[in-house]
Amino acid sequence: MKNLWFRLKRLKWNIFTLYYASKDPRTPWQAKALITLMAAYIISPVDLLPGFVVPGLGYLDDLALITLGSQFVMKMLPVPVVSEAMYKAMNIRQSAKNWVWFAGLLLVLFLAYMLLKM
Repeated sequence: MKNLWFRLKRLKWNIFTLYYASKDPRTPWQAKALITLMAAYIISPVDLLPGFVVPGLGYLDDLALITLGSQFVMKMLPVPVVSEAMYKAMNIRQSAKNWVWFAGLLLVLFLAYMLLKM
């Protein structure tokens, strides 16, 4: 089970890394095209395994595509691009943590205000 969670976390960081790598001008156009096609497939309502046939099974093709596609594209990218994109992906984690705390504080203050107003 630990291995599964580790792989899911790594997949999440690969997605952020691919996002930043796609914005880098040193990224080959083939890699940018594959990243765009993967994103378009994930967003599109057309699936290889529709979710209404077997509930829950429809997400497997998306998960497999993201996992295998991200690993394939990461191998296509130059090493300096990957390292800089990973650095940016790690920085977004820190800024996201700060925003989560701030949003949580605002929510608590709002709820306290609403309770006191009653």
